[in-house]
Amino acid sequence: MEFLYSFVVSFLVTAIVVTFILFVVFKVRKIRTIRDVRGAYYNSISRIWLALFMIVFGLNTIVQFHTFVAYLIGGLFIIFGGFQLNYFNKARKYFKGNLPIEEKAWQEFEAMKKNQAKKKKRS
Repeated sequence: MEFLYSFVVSFLVTAIVVTFILFVVFKVRKIRTIRDVRGAYYNSISRIWLALFMIVFGLNTIVQFHTFVAYLIGGLFIIFGGFQLNYFNKARKYFKGNLPIEEKAWQEFEAMKKNQAKKKKRS
């Protein structure tokens, strides 16, 4: 029983660290992109990782501390993280569907910029 408890706690702590790192990675990708739809897509993915972080943090609180306050706070984290996970998963699906449209518009924009640069060079 002691082995199982230490395994669960170490798994939850590892999951907390991994989800937070992935949240930061996708937040940086969102900041570094210049495309609007892609930035919104990365933002929704980063918020999904934040929701998973909150859920795992709530589970960790419940597993490690056996008090009423810990159960209450852990439960709130799990509920709020679940709502956030559901909402931003819908947002991710919406923006993922719009990525090809943005890609096509971006290619047209780049082609237009190249044509304008060629016209300026000729003049």
